[in-house]
Amino acid sequence: MFDLIRRRLLTALPTLAAVIILSFILMRVAPGGPFDGERPLDPQTREALMSAYGLDKPLHEQITLYITNLLRGDFGPSLVYRDFTVTDLIARGLPVSLTLGGLALLLALILGLGAGLTTAARAGSRIDHGIMLGATLLTALPSFVVGPLLALLFGLWTGWLPVSGWGDGDARHMILPVIALALPAAGAIAKLARAGLAEVLGQDHIRMARARGMRWSRILIVHALRPALIPVASYLGPAAAGMLTGAVVIETVFALPGLGRYFVQGALNRDYPLVLGVVTLYAGLIILFNLLADLAYGWLDPRARL
Repeated sequence: MFDLIRRRLLTALPTLAAVIILSFILMRVAPGGPFDGERPLDPQTREALMSAYGLDKPLHEQITLYITNLLRGDFGPSLVYRDFTVTDLIARGLPVSLTLGGLALLLALILGLGAGLTTAARAGSRIDHGIMLGATLLTALPSFVVGPLLALLFGLWTGWLPVSGWGDGDARHMILPVIALALPAAGAIAKLARAGLAEVLGQDHIRMARARGMRWSRILIVHALRPALIPVASYLGPAAAGMLTGAVVIETVFALPGLGRYFVQGALNRDYPLVLGVVTLYAGLIILFNLLADLAYGWLDPRARL
């Protein structure tokens, strides 16, 4: 297992460095700048601001300085939110985004695995076909479509749930965003769990257990579930990454004070340090989630450790 972690880290660190450098270059070559407003600044003020934030230095020096500060945990100052550093903004928005993504992933696992077990136990029945049809539809609908539909149905039409804001952490404000983010992933997990269980249930040791009169529930949970979860474990890394990036849209739709709001505002206003800080953090979290998924895969299938 330690060799697996070491191999993943050897590829993860260069990947993270490449993401940072490419993002830095793309932000600099994009049209516009952080000081381009409706009223243009006079040349002296513009040069003073460029010098104060180090934007007048050559590109390679800016990249070197940014990575050096990043290794010390300094994401730099925000060019738009003048009273805050990027670290302050991340500290304010990250708990909201992690709460949203974590609850959505947990709900997706519960719904997806439950649906997969149900359909596998009733393979070929109407319940099987109905649930798999629903899972296919959920997989085809992205979260930015599901979110407005849920807000329209349960917020505006019925008035049961709030559709915007954080509400000081009120759980009712998280219900619709979590469901909107979880449903597409739940559909994919249900299909993968159903396919994995269908393959495992056709193997000889499962037939032998059924022939010996073992209870069907025990066969599913004890003997079939672990090997059947291998496709799900492979999907969890990209699923967590998709929820993390999809949370940007969901936070904007439901007006949640997460990293998504700061990222969108930073991109619109060319706030280079803020956008790079969020991209770097997202890239690091995505690499971490993929590493955890690889570890789960290695636990489920010891052959993967080799």
